[in-house]
Amino acid sequence: SILTFLSAIAFWMDRSVGREGAFLDHATEVLAMHTSQEALAARLMDEAVDAVPLLALVRGAGERATVALLDSGAFDSAIDSVVRAGHRYIIARPDGPFAVDLTEVRDGIVAPIAQFAPDLAERVPVDVFQSVVILEADAIPFAVRALRWLSVVSIFLAAGVLFAAIAFVMLAEHRLVALQWVGLAVLGAGIGVVVWSVAGGPLAASRVDDPLSLVLVRDAYDVFSRSLRVEGMWLMGAGLVIAVAGFLGDRVQGARSESPAAGGK
Repeated sequence: SILTFLSAIAFWMDRSVGREGAFLDHATEVLAMHTSQEALAARLMDEAVDAVPLLALVRGAGERATVALLDSGAFDSAIDSVVRAGHRYIIARPDGPFAVDLTEVRDGIVAPIAQFAPDLAERVPVDVFQSVVILEADAIPFAVRALRWLSVVSIFLAAGVLFAAIAFVMLAEHRLVALQWVGLAVLGAGIGVVVWSVAGGPLAASRVDDPLSLVLVRDAYDVFSRSLRVEGMWLMGAGLVIAVAGFLGDRVQGARSESPAAGGK
């Protein structure tokens, strides 16, 4: 059951996080969420206000305008670049924060501010957006840092599960009873995976202090864990089928052994 649980988690992480295509799809969805856009707009306005403190007077309007721009698709190419850079950052097992160059979005962010305070908007230097911190290193779970090994680990764990199940059934005195226990073990692993898909997010978020990182971690777990939850439900179904098959087979075998014909022999 433990091996099955670990194998399922490793397989999910390798498939959903380790592969760039899947990561790009999921992370793009995360950055399209309104909560993520609001948090990112707040971070960008923080950078602008740090450079020109008087922009604090129009901060609210600037954040709303930035969210509207993010939602409009105007920054889609920049977001794709950020996501790909984020994937490379995760694979590289970083120690420092994930910072990206958002110089190309500077004009789009400053333009709506210029509607309220044109003089102040012109004073925002380009280099303000050259290194914007998107994610702190402590927001990356420890297991994610081992992504480069997960494809191998998931295969070895799955092979271990299969070998242990076959050996347990073949060496058992009552194989159908052993098959029931194998099914219950897989069912238990599936329940554990589903529980982890729900509880893992709050546990990961509890380690994060940075406001933007906290929002991104919560939203990312909501998006990425959907496939993990489905995987857990499939495990539960498979375990239930195996256990029921073993139970029914044992009952049929017991009925045959107790039949009058069997007794006569």
